[in-house]
Amino acid sequence: MIVTLNEAKKYLRVDHDDDDSIIRKLIHTAESLCEETLRKAVEPLPINKVAALFAVAYLYEHRENADMDELTRMLRYILATEREVAF
Repeated sequence: MIVTLNEAKKYLRVDHDDDDSIIRKLIHTAESLCEETLRKAVEPLPINKVAALFAVAYLYEHRENADMDELTRMLRYILATEREVAF
């Protein structure tokens, strides 16, 4: 895991434990989205952590109506310099 639960909670400004299980799932989903966007396994690089935290925050804030196309597009912009050209 690139992002820990504590890092995500700090980034989200969540100071209670009620949402820990959902945040853990969102971290996993965010890291998978970053890997798919990069077209390679995520390495512990600062930009990848930023992208993963951004994705966690987006998914957390839009739990009811997340637009995955918009999120994927934003991740492509964030990860553009690290993205592989093809599989």
